[in-house]
Amino acid sequence: MKKDIGPMIKILNDKLKATADASLKENALTFSQSMVMEFVHSQGGKATQKNVEERMAVAHPTVVGIVSRLEKNGFLTCHTDEFDRRNKIVCETQKALDLYEIMQNERQKTERKLTKGFSERELENLRQMLEALLKNIE
Repeated sequence: MKKDIGPMIKILNDKLKATADASLKENALTFSQSMVMEFVHSQGGKATQKNVEERMAVAHPTVVGIVSRLEKNGFLTCHTDEFDRRNKIVCETQKALDLYEIMQNERQKTERKLTKGFSERELENLRQMLEALLKNIE
């Protein structure tokens, strides 16, 4: 019997999220919070909250909650954009920088486990197929 792709992706997502949440728990972080921190870091340490919403493809209230928890725990600071007061600027703190390498190591460890046994060609094909799936669902 052929399995449907959607449910397999859902199960995979749930397992990846649970693995990430477990590895981040000792630092009082969730997977979603780490994704926000990694995005802000990738933008040179600061980004608009709107950019975070777009990157994570989630609603404004969701990002507001994640960002405010990260700010409360000292991983981010926020201020209003002096050039456009409609924008909120999110900046990483030294505490976030100190944790970034640990988060990267955990992500790479999970990536290695996830892709174990795949050739480079298979991985490239998988990436292309996943990108096509994402494009199809937009």
